[in-house]
Amino acid sequence: MEYRDIASKTDVEEQIRANPKIITEKSTERGLAEFFKVSRTTVRKALHDLAMESYMFQTDNYSSEHNVFEINMLKMSSFSEEIQKEENVQIEIKVLSNQIIKMPAQLRTFFGSNQQLIRIIRQRLLGKIPLSYEINYLPSEKFTDLEKQDLNNISLYEYLKEHYHFTPSHGREEITYEAATEDKAEYLAIAEGTPIYKVSSYSYDNNFQPFEYTEQYLIGNRFRYHLSAKNIFNYEEKHK
Repeated sequence: MEYRDIASKTDVEEQIRANPKIITEKSTERGLAEFFKVSRTTVRKALHDLAMESYMFQTDNYSSEHNVFEINMLKMSSFSEEIQKEENVQIEIKVLSNQIIKMPAQLRTFFGSNQQLIRIIRQRLLGKIPLSYEINYLPSEKFTDLEKQDLNNISLYEYLKEHYHFTPSHGREEITYEAATEDKAEYLAIAEGTPIYKVSSYSYDNNFQPFEYTEQYLIGNRFRYHLSAKNIFNYEEKHK
């Protein structure tokens, strides 16, 4: 990177620190680039470096202090259960889409078939603050008419337990880091290119049959994932 590019990126970072509301006012990389009169690449690198510093963009929708939520991997509890361990935390679950789709090619190996899937797209919010954007895939034959149900503000696992007498057994998760694309940036209320977690979850029933695949996108500086010895022990016990 040339000196002038470094200087431009530093200038963008300083201006955002001085006026964080600009992230909301110019909510896309393109808008920020036009405002600062720099390239989108410069904006993306500035946002990336700010996020790596755990810098929090404080807008009217954000308070000056934020909870950092801890999530236990390998524990088969719902996302809302994990979040709401914190006192006075109420999560809204908003269903954006719930429909039957053809089996995506990349999921045929996991589900071991070419059957249709139910795809549920959801957004979780803390007040007006988006916490996550997620896509759930479940076999339509196993969960008949699930695509017709109102799942707003409902834990999916609790619903499966109550209406289908189904309880998850175990699973595995893969966590990667990526830059937010336009659609994910919109639902997470962040600028394009902001670093986010992608959590890919593979879940199984008591017979070791796959029943759910989920892609969940989280703002990196709002969550901390960890493993405990108990989690690892329970996971290993189920695989003996």
